[in-house]
Amino acid sequence: MFRSATTSSLASRFFISINHPRIAPLTIPLASFTNHAPIALEGTARQRQYNRNRARDVQYQQQEQQRKRRPGPLHFIAASSFLSWFSKKSDDENTPESQLITIIKRSILSIQKEEYQKAEQMLHLALKMAQDLQSKDGITYIYDIMANLAMEVGDFAKAEKLFVNVMQRLFSDGFLEDHIKMLHISSKVAHLAQLQGHLDKAAQGFEWTLAKLEEKLKQLGDDNVKEIRELWGITKNWYAQLLMESKRFAEAKQAFLQAYEAYTEIHGKLTEEGLTILNNLSVACSNLEDYASAERFLKEAISLAAQIPDLSEAGVYKANLGLLYLQQGLLRQASEFCTFAWRYGNQHKHEETVIQATYCLEQIKAMQK
Repeated sequence: MFRSATTSSLASRFFISINHPRIAPLTIPLASFTNHAPIALEGTARQRQYNRNRARDVQYQQQEQQRKRRPGPLHFIAASSFLSWFSKKSDDENTPESQLITIIKRSILSIQKEEYQKAEQMLHLALKMAQDLQSKDGITYIYDIMANLAMEVGDFAKAEKLFVNVMQRLFSDGFLEDHIKMLHISSKVAHLAQLQGHLDKAAQGFEWTLAKLEEKLKQLGDDNVKEIRELWGITKNWYAQLLMESKRFAEAKQAFLQAYEAYTEIHGKLTEEGLTILNNLSVACSNLEDYASAERFLKEAISLAAQIPDLSEAGVYKANLGLLYLQQGLLRQASEFCTFAWRYGNQHKHEETVIQATYCLEQIKAMQK
């Protein structure tokens, strides 16, 4: 769920901001960290000011090769088209169509098991079969899975190209630009632009998608209201991350709040994804020096995390709360939470919690000299 870190990044880590892998319609494992270069300072006041200044410099970094995540269900844009095509075919397992469906299902299972190379090979085989069958829906669906797989393994340029291909194929089938399938893809393409550092392009994509989704939400009687609302929340969450990267912290806070409301409205509060947004809300507030709100959101995350069995991130939230106290020069409280987090991380063998807590404790020692 979190990526391992290099020695240089460990030396500069300050406040973890998590982007949960299963917060999107497809499983997109990302880990985002706030990096700060610690330096020796004399005096608690100077250290506090240094910590405050550093807390404002939030940077979101995504590195797929070093990430870990729990396999989760994958949802693909063209699924309904493919399933519609599939429903018209024979149930005979020996037909070419049934064999194609079996290969596609196995490729998705391989993705869930993180067997990416195997999945890629199966998808190329499935694509050839779909082309031989002249199945437009099947080809579109396979391209969509390929796009999600490329996104999954961090090949963002390839993913973007494939998503554009899917969108063009849907256009040719008569789908309008504001169809829910198109909006799913436009949100992902904007996110891919963000991941590649094209922030202006990403902002335009997010803002266009959100505007179209908001228009749809105003249309009473839409059969896809729940799906639209969920996609709106997902897009808001990604947009909030972009705002953080652009240091627009007040706007990011509002976007995270909206994303949290939309997500919990559909899935409830006892989810890892919801806690992720609460944690990121705390990061946004800490950058605004709204420490009371930052503490409130983190404490809520900690309280909810206690109700989710075997949640590894629970220690990270404790460590982040310790770091929040450290930002304010509250060394006793910081030491209490970071020590707990260090023990929790070692007990549960959760590397990121140990790293974060260790950094916190080292900073406390430096301030006490």
